[in-house]
Amino acid sequence: MQTIIGLGSAGCKIADCFKTFPQYNVLNIDTGLKKSKTAYNLKYQDHPEKYEASFKVPKGLLDDIQSECLFITSCGHVSSTSLKILQEVSKKSKVQVMYLVPDKNNLTKTKKLHNNLLFNVFQEYARSGVFESVFLVDNKKISDIIGPVPILKYWDSVNQLICATYNMINIFEHTEPVFTTFSGKNEAARIKTLGISALEQAENKSFFSLDLIKEEWYYYAIPQKMLEEDVSLMQKIQTQITNAKTHDAMKVGYSVYTTEYDVPYVYCLNSTTLVQTLPAS
Repeated sequence: MQTIIGLGSAGCKIADCFKTFPQYNVLNIDTGLKKSKTAYNLKYQDHPEKYEASFKVPKGLLDDIQSECLFITSCGHVSSTSLKILQEVSKKSKVQVMYLVPDKNNLTKTKKLHNNLLFNVFQEYARSGVFESVFLVDNKKISDIIGPVPILKYWDSVNQLICATYNMINIFEHTEPVFTTFSGKNEAARIKTLGISALEQAENKSFFSLDLIKEEWYYYAIPQKMLEEDVSLMQKIQTQITNAKTHDAMKVGYSVYTTEYDVPYVYCLNSTTLVQTLPAS
């Protein structure tokens, strides 16, 4: 069992997507929520500093936190409570943070400053080992990946892609592969992003453009029949892996998993030790 904490509107909506999977328990924290065992309502404030100054982690709020936790947030005003919450969560759980990088063109001056602060603080905390890792997710990159969708389905498509990709990689991380080249992962490479690809597709559609990638891991979800009958599969995978390496210091590996899907899927995990900069636009 793993806990998913969504903080703020964007974080809560992605966290809600995890409710369809039995291996997660979800806790949402935001304004305008009906208080329950899985939702905590914050009193509305008109500035991030007011949330930070007034917020104290309520007794019992984090009682059901599991030994592994994914904390999801962006730069909304309520996210100024992040460090107070994470300080308590980290006492009982290995914490991964997912930071949703917004389009700067849509931000107020206050949110731009807040976005810059959180983006850098989360990375530094991950590098220092306070968090297991930080996943950076660029909303503009996600938009490019999903392509044209109806307006009313846009955010649901974005949220479902992020949730599904994290979930599949998380499942594979706890599953024995049928074949793997994974070995000796760099524990210092704690700044990460997710991505998707496809067999015979050179491009890894990553959710954030990491500079100086240290490790790139590919997770191949392959139908059982294809594993048994496709004699060219290994060559296709090895060609993709060879082409993925962009510099000598970069390590690329892969694992293959059997699935009940009708078609193959490819998921990616990129990691670096280098603190990233915000996208230019």
